[in-house]
Amino acid sequence: MKSFLIIFFTSILLSSLLGCSNQNSKIQEKEITSLKKRVINPWTWQDKWGFVQANEVTGAKRMLFCAGQISVDENGELLHSGDMEKQLNQILDNLEILLEQANFKLSDVVRFTYYTTDIKAFSEANLAVLANRLKENNCRPATSLIGVAALARPDCVVEIEATFMD
Repeated sequence: MKSFLIIFFTSILLSSLLGCSNQNSKIQEKEITSLKKRVINPWTWQDKWGFVQANEVTGAKRMLFCAGQISVDENGELLHSGDMEKQLNQILDNLEILLEQANFKLSDVVRFTYYTTDIKAFSEANLAVLANRLKENNCRPATSLIGVAALARPDCVVEIEATFMD
């Protein structure tokens, strides 16, 4: 009878340990699930402008929501007063610094919202600077462009808000 009880309790202990082992492997399985981004573009006209119609994201572990970024130096002083192209480049430089601190990169962007006081100048700078720079970094965001009367600083002509996932 004593050996029967030892075998019985040993089998219960082993079963519970195996159950814990299976639970741990399920947790590990979730941890190694990888991010998948699928671009959804029913058309091609947006390609020259450097954006996509939608990004479907599955398996994301982290999201980063950035405040609107403007063209400033490390002390918050506005740079490139009134110059759309230079402000866009500075904003992207600043975003890359911010992303490095958060262990993200431009290719992790899923959404940009652009705010500008001059839609025509933005469109020209987009083709000249922004679309190429994003393409070089494999950055294909869904975007919105919003014309506004003014931004936070009088000589600021563009602001970019961003969402990143990995």
